[in-house]
Amino acid sequence: MSAESTLKIEASLAALPSPERKRLALYGARLLLTEMESRLALATRELARFESKYGMNLARLQEIGLPENAGLEAHEDYVEWSGWQATYDETRQILETLKTILAESPTGEGADALAFAE
Repeated sequence: MSAESTLKIEASLAALPSPERKRLALYGARLLLTEMESRLALATRELARFESKYGMNLARLQEIGLPENAGLEAHEDYVEWSGWQATYDETRQILETLKTILAESPTGEGADALAFAE
C-alpha cells in the first residue's frame, strides 16, 4: 500500500464519528484475532515439525550452530525454520495487542459491532 493510500485511509478513519471508529476497530480486531489464531496454530505446527526433525528448538540450534558438514537441506530448513519462528513471535505480539483492545471494550459492545456488520 502506498503512503498516499495510507494517508487517505487514516484521514477517512479520522473523519468518522468516534463511536463508529470504535465499532470499526472492535469489529476489525475480532476478525483479525481469528486470522491470527489460525496463523499462530500453523506456525506452532511448523515449529514442532522442525523441532521433532532436529531434536531441539531453534534457539538451541542457534547456540550450537549447524554442523560444518551440514547439507543443503539443513541450510534450507534453517532458513524456513527461522521464518516460522519470526512468524510465531510476530503473531503472538499481534494477538496480545488485539486481546488488549478487545478487553478494553465494554461488555457486549464487540458483539453489537459484529451484529451490525452482518
